[in-house]
Amino acid sequence: MLKKILIQFALLALLLPVAFPQGRGGGQGQGGGQGQGSGMGQGQGQGSGMGQGQGSGQGQGQGQVGTQAGNTERDQKRIHATTQQRNQIQTCDKTADGLRKQARTMSQAGGKKFNAGEANKQQSQIREGLRTMEQEHERLVKGLDPSQQQAWQERIRNMNQSRQQINSQMQQMDAELASPNPDAKRVAERAQEMERIMNNWRKEYKALSSEVE
Repeated sequence: MLKKILIQFALLALLLPVAFPQGRGGGQGQGGGQGQGSGMGQGQGQGSGMGQGQGSGQGQGQGQVGTQAGNTERDQKRIHATTQQRNQIQTCDKTADGLRKQARTMSQAGGKKFNAGEANKQQSQIREGLRTMEQEHERLVKGLDPSQQQAWQERIRNMNQSRQQINSQMQQMDAELASPNPDAKRVAERAQEMERIMNNWRKEYKALSSEVE
């Protein structure tokens, strides 16, 4: 009986050193795993934050570049003009507006109120105003430098087209008023077309005025 107890005690003594080191090793393994997990989580968080910050910074930078490009484009549309050229543009614009109003008045004097003598008088005033405007227009166009001619070539082409149209209407109006019995309706229609053309011509001068500096 005593012999069996001694044998069991000896076996227990042999097993204890083996059991305890394994427990400590397992604990270290778990701690190491937690440390690595925490480190990876922090690294990912930092990486995400840096990525977001860089992305936001790049987006703002691109937005600023776009705004600067837009401002530069608007500045390039401004055309340098002399004081004389600005005055010429204003004079042509004012004259065109006056001719437009005269044509409207002429178009409204139709029907029973039509008076051939008054219509001829209004036509003569329009013709004289148009001649003055064309002279100022010619001085303006001839005084443009190459860069201005290139920048305004489309507007000048539009104005030359309006000039041809208004002269054509003036000739037809002269022919109508020269007849023994002018047709009031036709006179009113010609005058309305003259008003429309002068309004288009004036828009080009308005555009030039807004583009010069």
